[in-house]
Order: sequence, then C-alpha cells, then structure tokens
Amino acid sequence: MRHRCLAAFLAAALCGPAALAQRGSPPPELHKPFRFDDKPIPRAIPVTPSTPAGPTPIPVAPAPAPSPAAATPKPMLAPEPDEPGTIRIAPSTAPRSQDQVQLEIADGFYTKKMFDQAAPEYERYLGLFPNGDDRPAALYRLGESYRHTGAANASRNAYETLLSQFANGDFIGPAAYRLADLYYRDKQYRDALPLYRKSSVRLKEPVVANAAKFYTGRCLEALGQKLDARLTYEELAGVADKNPFQDASRLSLALLYKESGRTADALKQVQALAKQTENADLKIEAMVRTGLWMIDLDQGVKAEKQLREAIDVAGNSKWREVARLGLLRLQFDGGKYEEVYSTYTKSEKEFSAESKPDLLLLAANAARQLGKVSEARALYEQILKDYPATPVAKEAEFARLKLLYYNDDPELVVEIDKFLEGNPGAAARDQVTLMKAESFYKKQDYQNALPLYSALELSRTLSGSYKAEAVFKLGFCYVQLHDLEHGIKAFTNFIDMYPTNKSIPYALIQRALAYQQMKNLTAALKDYEQIISRFPKAKEREMALEQRGLLLGQQGDNAGMVEAFKTLLKDFPATAAKAQASYWIGWAAFESKNYKDCIAPLRAARELDKEHYFEKASFRVLLAAFNLEDKAETAKEIEIYTKDGKEKVPAQILRWLGTELFKDGSLEQAVKYFGMLTIREEAVPDDFLFLGRSRFNLKQNEESVEAFQAYLKLVKEPVPRATGLLDLAQACIGTGDFDAAQKAADEALTLQPEGTLNGEGRIVEGDILSARGKFEDAAKTYRAVSAVIDDETVTPRALEKAVAAYKKAGNEAEARKTLNLLQSRYPEYFQRNARAP
Repeated sequence: MRHRCLAAFLAAALCGPAALAQRGSPPPELHKPFRFDDKPIPRAIPVTPSTPAGPTPIPVAPAPAPSPAAATPKPMLAPEPDEPGTIRIAPSTAPRSQDQVQLEIADGFYTKKMFDQAAPEYERYLGLFPNGDDRPAALYRLGESYRHTGAANASRNAYETLLSQFANGDFIGPAAYRLADLYYRDKQYRDALPLYRKSSVRLKEPVVANAAKFYTGRCLEALGQKLDARLTYEELAGVADKNPFQDASRLSLALLYKESGRTADALKQVQALAKQTENADLKIEAMVRTGLWMIDLDQGVKAEKQLREAIDVAGNSKWREVARLGLLRLQFDGGKYEEVYSTYTKSEKEFSAESKPDLLLLAANAARQLGKVSEARALYEQILKDYPATPVAKEAEFARLKLLYYNDDPELVVEIDKFLEGNPGAAARDQVTLMKAESFYKKQDYQNALPLYSALELSRTLSGSYKAEAVFKLGFCYVQLHDLEHGIKAFTNFIDMYPTNKSIPYALIQRALAYQQMKNLTAALKDYEQIISRFPKAKEREMALEQRGLLLGQQGDNAGMVEAFKTLLKDFPATAAKAQASYWIGWAAFESKNYKDCIAPLRAARELDKEHYFEKASFRVLLAAFNLEDKAETAKEIEIYTKDGKEKVPAQILRWLGTELFKDGSLEQAVKYFGMLTIREEAVPDDFLFLGRSRFNLKQNEESVEAFQAYLKLVKEPVPRATGLLDLAQACIGTGDFDAAQKAADEALTLQPEGTLNGEGRIVEGDILSARGKFEDAAKTYRAVSAVIDDETVTPRALEKAVAAYKKAGNEAEARKTLNLLQSRYPEYFQRNARAP
C-alpha cells in the first residue's frame, strides 16, 4: 500500500465481538528518511466499519412443533429461524412412557419461552433417563434455555455434552453453531473455528449455513490465517441466493486483498459492492473506498471523480468526511501543498474530532513540503500531544524526525535517541536507526555511522531498498576508515544480495578500488571489466575504463591499456581523464617507436593538463620529431619546450638541428640553436666551430671571433686546431684585424705544413694580403697553392681567387694566363662556377 494516511479511521472488521468489530489497522508505514523521493507518504484514508458487533445466534434444528416463519433477514444480520423445541400438547390415545411425559413437561415451558422453568425440567429428564431416545433434543434445548437466561457456562456445558455424546443427528449442526458462538464471543477463536466449520456442513438451512461459513472466515482472520479466510470470503462473495453475508464477505475479501498488497483485486471487489449492495451506508463506504484505492493505484482522475460522487450522495454520513480527506490527499499527491495547507487553515473546524488527527498530519506534511519548518513541526507536536495513542501519532512522530533530518537540525540525534528509548516496534526502530546513521553519514562521520549500518545489516524489517542502502553504506564507511578487508566483504554482500540495485556499478567501483589498494590487481580488473561490459550507460563505467587502462599499463599490457583508454575517449569524450588517457596512448606509441602516431595524443595531453603532462609529453613529442628528422616540428617543439626557460632540450637534438639548418643555409636559426647549446656544459668544440661559421656567414664577425676563440681553447689536436685557426683568421679579416688574422694563419700553416689545410691556409694568407690591398702579392700567394697541392676543391678555388686578384692589380696578362690554367686543369669546376648566378 503506497499511501497510509488517516489510518485510525480505517478499521475494517465487518462483524464480530470487540476483538474483531474493528479490524486493527496495520502500523503506519514509516517515511523514507533519506535520499530517494522527499515527498511524504500519506497514510491510508480512515474508514469506519459498518458491520454488526457480533454473530447473531442462529441455531437451526427440528422443532417439536411448528413456529412462526422466520423474519426476512436484513443484510449483514443472520435471520432467526423457527425456534426449535416448540411442542403441541394434544390428546393422545397412545400410552406414553415416563420419559416422554417428563420431556413434554420441559417442552411445555420451553415452548412458552419460560426458559428459567424449562431448564430444571430438562435437567430432570437427563438425570432420570440417561438412555432416553430424546436425549439429544433435551441437551440442545437445555443449552438454549440456559443461553436465554444468561447462564453461559451452563449453556456451553449442555452443547459440549451433546456434541461429545452424539456424532450424528439433527441437533449436531445447531449445537455446534451455538457453542462456536459462545467461544467466539469470548474471543476463543481457535475453539470456535472447528465448530463453525462443523455447523456450516451440518446446518440444513442455507442462510444459517452461510452464517457459519462467514464466521469461519472471521475466526481464520483472528488467528492470522489470512489466506484461508480470503478463500472462505471468496466462496461466500460468489453466492447470492439466501446469503445475507454476501456484501460483508465481499468487503472482507477486499480488505484482505488490500492488506496483502493486491490493491487492484481489492478495488474490483469494492466496485462490485458499490454496484450491488442495497445497503445505503455500505454503498457509500464502498464508493469512498473505491476512490481511496484508486489513489493508491495512481488513478488520480478517476479517484477524484469517484470521491466527489461519494460526497454528493453521502449526506451526513461519516464517509463524506473520509472522502473529503481523500480529495485532500489527492491534492497532496499532485504537489498542491499550498491548497492542502490552505484548506486546513480555512476549514479546520469543519472536520470532526475523529478525523482531526489525519487532517493535522496532511497539513503538517504539506507545510513541510512548502518549507514551513516551524509550522510543520508545531503541527506534528500538536498531534503527539493531543492524540498520543493514535496510529497517526506514530506517523507524526516519525515525520517530525524526518523534518529534523532534512533540515539538519542539531537536535536530531538526541530526538532519535528519545524515540528509541520508547522501545518502538522493530520496523520503526530500524528505520529511525537508519535515519540516525544517515545523519552521521551526511556529516562524513563514518566512525559513528558504521556501527549503526552494521546493526541494520541484520534487520528483518527494513524494506529491500533501505536495507540495500544500509549494506552499501556500511561498505563505504569501512573503506573510508581504511578497513579495506571488511569494506570488500560488505560490498560483496551488497552485490550478491541486491544484484539489480541501481548502485551496483558504484559498489563494484568501490570494491575494485579497495582490491587495488590491497594489491589484488586481478580481482580489481575483474570488477572493472564487469562494469564496462554489464553497465554501458553507468557513469561509473568512465572510471572503470580509466582504472582498467592504468592497471593494464602497470602490468605491462600496453595494447590493452591503449584499447581501454581509446574506448574511454570514444564513449566519454568529455571525461576528466582525457589528458591522462591521451598521454598514455601517446606514451605507448612512443615506446613502440611509432613516432608519427604518438605526437597528436601527447600534444593533446599537454594542452589539457600542462601541470601534469607538459614536461613529460613535450619531451616525447620533441624526441619523436627528432627521430622523424622533421626539422620544422623539432624547432617548434624546442620553442614550446623552452618557453618558460626551465627545461633543457637534449644537446644532441640542438646539435643535430643546428647542423642541419647550417647545411640548409638557415644561418640565423643555426646560430640560435648553437647559441643555446654552447652556453651549456654539454657543449663540444664543434658546437663553437659551427656557431662561429654561422655568425661569420651572417657577417657577424666580432661574434664569430669569440666563437672561434672559444673553440680553440678546447682543441689541441693539429687538424682541428688548424681548422679553427683558419676560420678565426677569416673572422679577423672581417673585423679588420689583419695582424691577428695573419698570426692565426701562420700558426695554422705551422701546424699543417702540407696537405689540404695547408692549401686552405695559403688561401687565407692571400685573403689577408687582398684585404690589405696588396692584390699582386695576394694573387701570387693564391697562384702558389697550385704548385704545392692539387685538390679538386682547394686548388681551383685558389686559382679563381688569383684571377680576381690579378685583375684588381691591373695585371690582365697574368689574369688570363691563370684563368687558362684554371680552365685547362679544372674544367668541371670552371663550368660549374660559370653557370652559377
């Protein structure tokens, strides 16, 4: 039953003594104290039973004489049949025995309803004639006489004696019924039940037999045998002929269906009752119940129509008020809290004292939903004060705690403890304990929450969702308190006990992380894989993919890691782990020397999370570009990598890039990278040499002199040193320091008295003379190179310089002669240079 508002009004017994005159309403359903739907759950609308107080004794037995016809039975009441035991006394010629005479005397008083005089005469008969043929009749009428005079024990003794001494006969059924009635009135339902069953099959009159069946159902209910009671009522509800208990049976059947949660079946019965019954009060009750149960089945529109129809025909019936409360409940369920609260404030006096507690509860719940905390609390407390013994008070007490819970009231735990001191029922105790646990949990006080959840793990009363929540949070508390072993156990219990719970993916994540911390990577991977395969739409799948990738990478399964991270990026493009996933995808490609494919993901990681991945990703992108010999990308990455001035590019990369750029003629870029390199300890002599040459070619003569001098400080071997000296001499020429140039050239020639470098040194000497304006001497020096060395590169270059120097000296003859020598000895060089622009 979804709603249980106004339970005090919903007693359901249809007839019977005080014990069953009102069917005890089940305890009010406690509200959920935490996170699902915050909407309060109203109680079932109250109803008042319309049944008689108890069974009317209806013995049916052969009478000694005719009696007036039985009155037409009223609904719900058993008809009185002919009184058994009536005797006509008439002249008789047949001789009569003494036992017959004594029985006639007793019957005479019985027939005239002189029961106080009939009883001793029947006793005399039974005492004088223990084997008399009419003993069954005498015992029965003795019991009836005592019943009429109020001697219940004597009456019971007579019926019991009859039933114990005789198994068959016309008086067995009536006596069983009368004895059952006595037991029933004393609430001895276990003793009454077999007697009602016996009488229901022994009584010959259908009306009375149906009465016995009806009270059989009542006894079964009282004994908790609800299924058997329901079957009994189902049988009676289907019998229309001579059955004044059809309506009562149908209503009892409906109430049992409702109690067992079969609201749809219950609704069918009360709808049929509303159409068929001729009892006006019962018809109104059935109409109202129909509306209320339609609310429970979320048939709001139909329920409203039904309840308004009931109000129109109810007149002054108490059911009119019940229907009004039902309409208020509909408004509450529809979220019209303002209307509910307004009805209470404006129409409170229109409701009776009987329905006042239920009205107050609806108003309090509406106030709570409207955020009227103080008003709601005052109403709950009014219910507790004015109606402490009602079912509504129990629900109000819980709702008040719920109000404190949702408003984080500092008094909550103290109030819960007070509530628990009252020794509430198991269901209320467990739900309030859960609320207390939740209070600590919300404050992240896992130490105090844990023992409460642990106790609730054993609860037999918590509903599935509540208990599942308790077991889940027990595991979470253990994990937060670093008791991983117990945390894993609790999560395992949750997963096994509630396999369809919506929190299963989160429980698997928590368990996997706990396994991971305990180094049980196999178990952790298994949980992650469960989430990935079983819960494609769960948000936890994102973390599962991330952690699976990391674990596989940790285990050296780079292919599996990459597959996990690629799936993560595909299925969760906005994942917070995008940088991490991109990095490890790029990292794996780099490690497998797939330099081309590693660059894009590594750059993505760097852009997404510079703090964590800038240095690691940039370094690998730089190395990838270097290994791909992509000068442009390498230069770009060096620029990015060194932007903040904190990181150093590997020397070999700077050296390679500078050298390649020097070869390409990109001298300014070459100067940049050699300049970065030569300020570092990792610099080698050639770095200074290439820096100097780059600067020299850019006409940066003074800077080149510094570079060559730095080179010469580092080299001592003749060939490298001679090479550096010649470069230094050229740079000094550029600065106009001819003496320094000559000194460098002389030292180089000393170090290399012959060979290619000697030829280069002579050319430098010629360059010095030419720079001094001594073109004739310069030309001779150049020309002399051809006499000492025949090198395809050096010698023709020297002859070419000699031609130019002779021309500057005005010696055209020597210039032509030298040119002819160049053309004849080195035609390819001449042709190549002649074609050059």
